[in-house]
Amino acid sequence: MTRYLLDTNHLSAALSPRSPLRARIVEEHRAGNRVGTCVPVLCEVEAGIEGSARPQQNRAILTHLLRVVRLWPLDAAASRAYGELFWELRGAGVVLSQVDIMLAALALQMGAVVVTRDSDFAAVPELRRQNWL
Repeated sequence: MTRYLLDTNHLSAALSPRSPLRARIVEEHRAGNRVGTCVPVLCEVEAGIEGSARPQQNRAILTHLLRVVRLWPLDAAASRAYGELFWELRGAGVVLSQVDIMLAALALQMGAVVVTRDSDFAAVPELRRQNWL
């Protein structure tokens, strides 16, 4: 079983009416893999929904999608991993958004693959990444 942790760009892309990404998420779920995200990513997606041309439809799709996409918590261990990663990156002169650091820290803690199209995550060489777009 593989755990996949969706970044904002993938979770929001899955809201498109005919999204092949949404089909991929369901396919991975049916194959026994776990697909999830975390609350900070969900907050970014909700901000996008609120500013979209069709917030009610997008929120309905998101609600339906969250039946398959797990919401993994950021706990004390993930917070500690965040702090360590933050200072590791800062020492290397790398700046990532707080949400990206949270996502990376959670993925490292869980042994999950971050599903993103952001090249910024390359700054964390031990992080496994895939792009489903």
